[in-house]
Amino acid sequence: MMVGEHFYIGKSARTNKDGIKQFISILNKYGLSGSEITLDEVLHLKSGVNYIENNNILVSGEFIDKKAFEKFNKTIVDTNETYTANCIWINETVIIPQSYPQIEKAIQDLGYKTINIDTSEFRKIDGGLSCLSLRF
Repeated sequence: MMVGEHFYIGKSARTNKDGIKQFISILNKYGLSGSEITLDEVLHLKSGVNYIENNNILVSGEFIDKKAFEKFNKTIVDTNETYTANCIWINETVIIPQSYPQIEKAIQDLGYKTINIDTSEFRKIDGGLSCLSLRF
């Protein structure tokens, strides 16, 4: 998860310490930095935390109290809407999964426009918006 010039890198069954160390080494060559975030409950970091710019993050589950995210303005995603923690910020607009009114209102209250996308078929295979996106 990129926040400015810093990357938060999830360590799970799918990413190990060696991979994280190598990635941070590459980042450092370009004047960027990175840090490891241990995942205990989810496979992907962005399944539970997403940066939506302007020091705002959406957090759910195990990420609510993680020390690494204490400096951010947190919008806590209710347990019945945890799937929406995985969203995408593009040019002051946050793309969110359709049919989650609580988090949509919370994001709008922060001053962002929102776009709802029907991800119901992708959700059946645990696919979130950031998993389905290529951005440059």
